[in-house]
Amino acid sequence: MEIQSHSGHFKLWRELELHEFQQKFVIKAAESTDQGFAIRRSDGTVEPLSGDDVSTNSRKVSTIYGVVGTIRSLAATHVLVITSRKEVGSYVGFPVFRVMSMKFLSCNEALRLPNHQEKRDEAYFRTLLRVIESTPGLYYSYETDITLSLQRRFKLTEGRMSKPIWKQADPRFVWNRNILEELIENKVRHSFCPKLSDGTAQAENFTGYNYINF
Repeated sequence: MEIQSHSGHFKLWRELELHEFQQKFVIKAAESTDQGFAIRRSDGTVEPLSGDDVSTNSRKVSTIYGVVGTIRSLAATHVLVITSRKEVGSYVGFPVFRVMSMKFLSCNEALRLPNHQEKRDEAYFRTLLRVIESTPGLYYSYETDITLSLQRRFKLTEGRMSKPIWKQADPRFVWNRNILEELIENKVRHSFCPKLSDGTAQAENFTGYNYINF
């Protein structure tokens, strides 16, 4: 389900609940806990919520702010989520956030690698994951597309701008475009997955409002 604001613009869920069970991760919208999906910890398979996922709480629950995408290695599937954010201004009247921290949820970590070289490759891959987790300068909005310049937005028809955010985005400037593909193929709702844009944002105060320039 796509969320639609009173202004007619589509938006994303601002807060998500991450439930960590022994056999799976469950991600649900904080505002509507029947909306979400599950990820098996054994093999990274994405599944729709079951009745138990909706009604049962795990021992460990945390708040996350978006699902960025998935990456597969030799030994595991890794799901990247936003764990903290900071509002830094607004763009065409909608809040813009900077990603402050991210983390990977790793699935099928117990898989045994058969030889020393594969173990070395996996260890190196995990160092790369840590680099990705600390990527600086990533920005996004829950209610508007920040990949389009003001000039290009003015040229677009009203019909295009009323479409869901993921359909408005310019793919050239979506940082997580490739790692979102598996989630999209598994029919994960786009309302869980913000499109991140990397670049330098400058917040300027203009008549009492903050505007973001990229």
